[in-house]
Amino acid sequence: MKIIQISSASSSFSVKDYGEDIFKVWSAKVGFELKKAYPKLDIECWTPEKECKQEKEIMKNGIKFKIFPTELSLRHGMEICFGMIRALKKEMKKDKNLILHFHEYHSWITYLLLFFAGNKVKIICQHHGGRSPMNNLFKYKKLLIFLPAIFLMQFAENLLFKKVGIFYALTDEEINYLKKKNSGKIKFQTMGISDEYFKKQEKIEIRKKLNLDNNKKYGIYLGRIKTTKGIKELLDAVKALKDRNFELLLIGGGVDSEKYKDYANKNKIENAKFLGNIYGNKKRDYLSAGDFLILPSYTEGAPVVLMEAIAENLPVIATNVGGIRKMIENYREGIIINPQSKEEIINAIKEILKWKNKNIRKYAEKYRWEKIIKNTMEDYNKKC
Repeated sequence: MKIIQISSASSSFSVKDYGEDIFKVWSAKVGFELKKAYPKLDIECWTPEKECKQEKEIMKNGIKFKIFPTELSLRHGMEICFGMIRALKKEMKKDKNLILHFHEYHSWITYLLLFFAGNKVKIICQHHGGRSPMNNLFKYKKLLIFLPAIFLMQFAENLLFKKVGIFYALTDEEINYLKKKNSGKIKFQTMGISDEYFKKQEKIEIRKKLNLDNNKKYGIYLGRIKTTKGIKELLDAVKALKDRNFELLLIGGGVDSEKYKDYANKNKIENAKFLGNIYGNKKRDYLSAGDFLILPSYTEGAPVVLMEAIAENLPVIATNVGGIRKMIENYREGIIINPQSKEEIINAIKEILKWKNKNIRKYAEKYRWEKIIKNTMEDYNKKC
């Protein structure tokens, strides 16, 4: 059995250092976790990269990473990579027990590879939050100028998805779309989180370590700083709270970081602090030190940071977008609000700060990498 994890877009669309990012993306993480659990597996990770001028191969943790230059890169998900097609044809000739695991399937690269994939190749597709061509058109009316191309892409998707054995979808919208297309087996499956997040840390000690006030309440935002993450509404809500004993800690970087730092300064929002990018154990420390996590995004898939917060026993406030409704069930793990609503953010913060002694960590068990990989391996071994 040979397994190829395939990314659908260049890392450099999101980060400058694509050379390191290829080891951090979802496809790579699945590869690493599979190799850890099943060391004898033959695993490769393929990725397109618009900034790369020639094909590269890198070995890391027993996995071969292949980087392919793109011939066309219009935007994220709209790339063409003929090198991947040539590599796939070679693999199909020499390996009869081949598994292709695509990461995001509403993409040009996935369409092309599905077209050339043989009928004997097992195909699994993992949703990352993308939409079908027609659903994108309904959401973004400006795409009407590309109507003929969108119809063509939708027609191709309808045909090509018949080759897929199993879909891992992240939202009810996507699950319903796939059911209408009678497309393979459909499951809700997210990324996984490591066991480290389930280890209890003492809040008082962690706050002392981070120089945080034990007499204050802290809300944590962890993610990219950009408009579509609901940052403006969040800052406006924090200012309106006028609570000297509350502080919002914003962790992350992004294209709009300076814009919203300036916004906070100009509007004298003193109870919001921008901490920049924080990773690893220190990120865990901040989740352990907080009183709640907030994610007021306009759009999402199934955010890993929500899984991590719940595993840290941290209640969450998040908008009713993407797969979040599946992650916050019956208000057990937190509070769901509507996007772009300052008032709902204010009310949710006031409410969640009243929560005491909630045991929500148990609801994160299904997100452990161990369980995700076990389920994935079972699907690899099934006849599709």
